[in-house]
Amino acid sequence: MTAKLTLMLAIALLTVSCRQVDSATAVTDDTMHCEASFLLGAGAELRLLSDGNLSQLELYYGGDLQELVGTANTDYVRSDNGQITLDTITDTALAPAFVVRTYDRSSTYGAEVWYVISPYRRDDPDGPWNIVKVPDDKPTLQRVGQYIR
Repeated sequence: MTAKLTLMLAIALLTVSCRQVDSATAVTDDTMHCEASFLLGAGAELRLLSDGNLSQLELYYGGDLQELVGTANTDYVRSDNGQITLDTITDTALAPAFVVRTYDRSSTYGAEVWYVISPYRRDDPDGPWNIVKVPDDKPTLQRVGQYIR
């Protein structure tokens, strides 16, 4: 009888301890931090955010969030002095386009995730702008031109 009671008590404790926590009320300390911000035109701004795992790009136009995209397990490629820089693509029919480069933290061969930032319209380089995630794990500046609108 004591063995049955002990077993039932153990099962009850396991059941209570394994309950699911509602994600809407769960408290986390993983917050996004703005790593860099770049003005793209009169009303357009690019913000690069991170929480230590996720690299997230946000485009604002007229102060409003226009578009965002991100990839987990990445971090921004930085210059020797620790700054995030944009690569500029100037050989386009548009105003200059930009490339934001991130690297895959777990890659053993140097995989990167790149994003091309370009204006939606050829005649309006001030905005709104567009983000395209390059579908290649080893992109080059010579090959990203095809992703510019």
